[in-house]
Amino acid sequence: MSLTPSDIIYGLIACALTVLAVWLGYRPVATLLLRQEEQFDRIFNQRLLMDVSPRQVTVVWLLVVAMLCMAGGLALGVKLGVLAGLAVGLFVPSTVMRIMQKRRLAKLEDQLVLGIQTLAGGVRAGLNLVQSLSLVARSGPVPLRQEISHLMREYEYGMPLEEAMDKCAVRVGSSDFRLLFAALHTHRERGGDLGETLDRIADAIREIQRLESRVKTLTAQGRANSRMLGILVLVAMGIFYLIDPTGVMLLFTDPVGNAILICIGMLNVLGFLWIKKIVSIDV
Repeated sequence: MSLTPSDIIYGLIACALTVLAVWLGYRPVATLLLRQEEQFDRIFNQRLLMDVSPRQVTVVWLLVVAMLCMAGGLALGVKLGVLAGLAVGLFVPSTVMRIMQKRRLAKLEDQLVLGIQTLAGGVRAGLNLVQSLSLVARSGPVPLRQEISHLMREYEYGMPLEEAMDKCAVRVGSSDFRLLFAALHTHRERGGDLGETLDRIADAIREIQRLESRVKTLTAQGRANSRMLGILVLVAMGIFYLIDPTGVMLLFTDPVGNAILICIGMLNVLGFLWIKKIVSIDV
């Protein structure tokens, strides 16, 4: 089969358009991947103190997104399937990392009072603040031991103790840690009985945590309603599928049905965020 001049021209035009698209899209895509790699580095290596390569995590993330797009395209059609795969691949990793950070933060706040008591015991035994922090770094529970060890490592490498504590408070992202380090700052500037100061901070943090637990108990029903809001949509769709499978499948195959699904998803997300905003109370 011989190629006609028009076929050659069309082929050259297609190659030129492909090269132009790659050239124009390379920089935005590279910037997006670099930002994602920086986010993985900030969360895994700086916040969670995990020794992982952000480049490898980014590559695995891209492979998972590509597999989800392929699976969605085979199951739901090219357009809707690729969109669904992209949505899942883009939002699930951030959701998982957010859950990991919340669990780590909850453990750190639960262990903080014990760490303060260890600090106070070291001070009363004749140790200074740095030695007492080293004691927590050696004998404290995980993950508190990891955070204090990282703080002490920065101090040993030449960083001032106040700056290392400030960085630790920012890295953890807890108001309880900020309260502790602010009190330690004040003590280093003005002096006083450090053991008594630590006891008062431990009592204050214990009371704050008690109030937070009380608030969580009172708002548990609202949080359950926000979760049920998303589950009921899937349950209702399953019931309608048993009654009228053809009509439900039109939501996935017809353009009007796709628009309806998008509206349902947006309203569902808005309702979830609304309820979450109502039940979020800052103690």
